[in-house]
Amino acid sequence: MAESSTTIEQEIARLEQQLREKKLALGGQETGAKETIPSDKEILHEIVGEKIQKSVPAQQATPSDDAAAVPPAPAVEPPSYLTPELKDKIQQLVDLAFSGSLVQAIQEVSKTNNAALIDAFHDVIVDELYNALVERKKLEKVS
Repeated sequence: MAESSTTIEQEIARLEQQLREKKLALGGQETGAKETIPSDKEILHEIVGEKIQKSVPAQQATPSDDAAAVPPAPAVEPPSYLTPELKDKIQQLVDLAFSGSLVQAIQEVSKTNNAALIDAFHDVIVDELYNALVERKKLEKVS
């Protein structure tokens, strides 16, 4: 079990470094307009999104032709990622990320080829990682 916690600790440390690098790069590009620099959480979302994008099969990255043929769902239905099955699967993936590694969780979600699941996992794991970084006082919580 100590090996697993080391893995997540190492991944969080890498994420911290990537956040610092992206903030420095963005800070150098901006001309003093602080409000245009993304928040730490937005930058973290982008970093994790890049990791997911690398693992997702190429056909998943572009909308399928079949998607245009499917009529939109009625507005009264909740989004598909809020179904109990997907909530449970997302929680399993988050648990895998924290007990195993983020890379393992990304590989597992990528295997599903389920865009809704991948997107929902992306949002949830960013929230969890952000909270972990705030808890470790590596980031300040944005109100």
